[in-house]
Amino acid sequence: MLLILRLLLYVQVLLGLGRFAGLVTNPRLWETHISIGFVITALALIALRPRPGVPASGLRTAARFAPLAPLALGLAMYQGMVGGTPVVILHMALGLAAVGLIEAAAARERRALAGGSGGSGAGTGS
Repeated sequence: MLLILRLLLYVQVLLGLGRFAGLVTNPRLWETHISIGFVITALALIALRPRPGVPASGLRTAARFAPLAPLALGLAMYQGMVGGTPVVILHMALGLAAVGLIEAAAARERRALAGGSGGSGAGTGS
């Protein structure tokens, strides 16, 4: 499930950057960006829930809930509640932060399940 989540995150980034650059003009593709946002949020909540063998950490919790921020801001933009380039850039930054958090949490899970340390990943030199 984490692999699907990660793939959808990168599709989402490409669609968003394409829209920002003016390359994604098809309304159906843009609706897909919105739909994928909901799917990503649901998958993150499910895939990053506490699991046996995977240490609970603040990173995992942050990664689990991180997609809610760009989703909420994106919905506010879609409804016309907020707008403008600074808001779009904030939406993109929140989305990229969610990608980074989910990638880091996925790497820790992979190491923990493979018998690795599952620790901070800071490179202890051992």
